[in-house]
Amino acid sequence: MKQLLIIFLLFPIMALAIGRNVMGDQTIPPTTTVEIHITGFENTDGQAKVAIVNSQESYESDGKPFKGINCKIINNEVVRTIILPYGEYAIKVYHDENYNNELDTRMFGIPKERYGFSNDARSSFGPPDYKDTRFVLDSPEQKISITVQ
Repeated sequence: MKQLLIIFLLFPIMALAIGRNVMGDQTIPPTTTVEIHITGFENTDGQAKVAIVNSQESYESDGKPFKGINCKIINNEVVRTIILPYGEYAIKVYHDENYNNELDTRMFGIPKERYGFSNDARSSFGPPDYKDTRFVLDSPEQKISITVQ
């Protein structure tokens, strides 16, 4: 009986010592606190729609992003802090001035509302390539700046 008690007491300690959760082989991935700073808004009407994607496929699709955020624009800028797991990401943002949840466009698909991408990537026609917008989170804190145009 004494041996059984010792085994039950040592099990949690041994599990922690080898880096495993007592509930199984689950480990918690490291995370980064990311401060996103978006500037270039002409006014504070509407909201900033931010899409954070974690793959080229997600970046190129119109599907659901890894994380979507609606941000209030204060003093013509947005400052938002979020927590993300380490990894590769890209950010797309646009100024939804009329709260219709879409980037309004003119003839030939030219945007009416301001928009931007991580790394302030730009392209002559259409959105920039994923490789130009991607960044890697691999430290406990990181700041990302984007200017909408």
